[in-house]
Amino acid sequence: MIHKVVQRIMQKYGWQCRVKVKKRKQTGQLYYIAANLLNLKATVPLQKLVTDITYLPFGQIQLYLSSIQDLYNREIIAYSIGDCQILISF
Repeated sequence: MIHKVVQRIMQKYGWQCRVKVKKRKQTGQLYYIAANLLNLKATVPLQKLVTDITYLPFGQIQLYLSSIQDLYNREIIAYSIGDCQILISF
């Protein structure tokens, strides 16, 4: 509702705002599609594990979420949140 108040005031005084047009990245044709050499399917638990580090801006500091995922059932089996990048072990 507040946006309508602002809109009415701007119309009353003849004010206009400039809207910046967002620039889009130019995407071309795919040059090369690589073959999937990774077999990301596991037949037993803990056979294949993957890890990822996610950056989380939290106020003035940067936090890091590190996780380990089991590819057998896509379950997160370990994780750690901290202010420095560390490897976790289980």
